[in-house]
Amino acid sequence: MISLDINHPDILSFINCKEELGNIEKANISVRINNDFMNKVSNDLVHQTSFTRPETGETVIFAIPAKELFMNICYQAWNTAEPGVLFWDEIKSYNILNTNDNFKFSGINP
Repeated sequence: MISLDINHPDILSFINCKEELGNIEKANISVRINNDFMNKVSNDLVHQTSFTRPETGETVIFAIPAKELFMNICYQAWNTAEPGVLFWDEIKSYNILNTNDNFKFSGINP
């Protein structure tokens, strides 16, 4: 499984990557969604992401209405059966190590 956080500037390209056959094969894709994003969807707010490349200091910014991004996820799930959705805050809250500040996990075993 390949997953990408909803706060990554390339999230829209990732969501649509399976639209073209042969683009990514033999791997499932999922989007890691957090409560902050879902609140933006519910309140019809803009979702803005940014990423700064440490090597160059260049910052990439992506902004889109959260509801539009969520509907794109829904459409692609209907159209291509992917991406899946990982409600990341819920997953973290059920992790038995969620009280250990030194432990960070980056994925799940579906």
